[in-house]
Amino acid sequence: MIHKYLFPILLVLWAMVIFFFSSQTYEDQSITPFLAQFNTPYWYDKLSGISFIYGGVEVSAHTAGVSGFVEFFIRKGAHLFIFFVFGLLTYRVWCSFVKNPVLSFSGALICVLFYASADELHQKLTGGRTPLWQDIMLDTFGGLLGIFCFLFLDRWRRRHRT
Repeated sequence: MIHKYLFPILLVLWAMVIFFFSSQTYEDQSITPFLAQFNTPYWYDKLSGISFIYGGVEVSAHTAGVSGFVEFFIRKGAHLFIFFVFGLLTYRVWCSFVKNPVLSFSGALICVLFYASADELHQKLTGGRTPLWQDIMLDTFGGLLGIFCFLFLDRWRRRHRT
C-alpha cells in the first residue's frame, strides 16, 4: 500500500527542494568565493576564447571572471540535474496511475514544463533572481532527459528480468 504512494511523496518532496532553492537569493547560492581560487591568468587564458549569449547577456571569462564563468556552468548543470530527477519522478507517478504510456509521457512532460515555468515565476518574486525563458527550456530538457532515462531503465529492467 505504501509503495503506491512512495513516488508521489518523493515527487512532492523534490518539488519542495526546488521551491526552497528558488527561494534563495543569487548571493545566498553563490559559490564564487570558493571558485575565486581559479581567477588566475592561466585559467583566464584557457577560457578566454569561449563566449556566448545566454538570456541576452554575454557569458565569458572576460565579462564574468573565471569564477563567474565556471559558476554559470555549475548553476545550469544544477538546473539540468534537479529537473532530470523531477522529470523521472513525475513520469514514474504518471505511470503508476495512468496505464497509457503516451498519456503518461505527455502528462509528465506538461507537468515538467508547468513546474519549470512556475519555478521561474517564483524566482521573479525572489530578490536578486532573474527569470529566464531559457532556464524554462533548460529545465524542461532536463526533465525530458529524466523521462527518457526512466523509459530506458524500465525497458532494460524488463528485458533482464526473464
